[in-house]
Amino acid sequence: MGRTVTLVGFMGSGKSTVGRVLAARLKLPFKDTDAVIEELESASIAAIFRDKGEPYFRDLERRVILSTPEEGEQVLAVGGGGFTPETIPYLNGLGPTVHLDLTFQEVQRRIGKGRRRPLAQDPGLFTLFLRRKALYGRARHHVWTEGLTVDEVVDAVLRLI
Repeated sequence: MGRTVTLVGFMGSGKSTVGRVLAARLKLPFKDTDAVIEELESASIAAIFRDKGEPYFRDLERRVILSTPEEGEQVLAVGGGGFTPETIPYLNGLGPTVHLDLTFQEVQRRIGKGRRRPLAQDPGLFTLFLRRKALYGRARHHVWTEGLTVDEVVDAVLRLI
């Protein structure tokens, strides 16, 4: 296993939930980029989008992700839009990257109204899902999460890394 195990995937894929359990099983610290951003800004992601805009959020997200290597071995959950052409090679170089995959229908079921997720109500959500799925395809490993419990997803990740 490499220094950092990075979980990527669309909103609702289970990155934070799986990441916490995976980190506990590996006895490693857990870091969620969205939580780090909320702490840095003392505001929710939704409030940051509303008050400062998505470009501001994406720049902050990029900077948080690119600061990861100095922190040592950990499990990292990267926000759905944080796995970009700039960050992908960087994250793949830190250790195993794992895409938690699911269908768009399952995303909709899991996020519901998505009040905490600013992009959840976007009419172009399906297009965004497809665009990001192409980027997630550049992760080193992929785990299909539908129909699995959190522990089953963690077990699948552990078998891959």
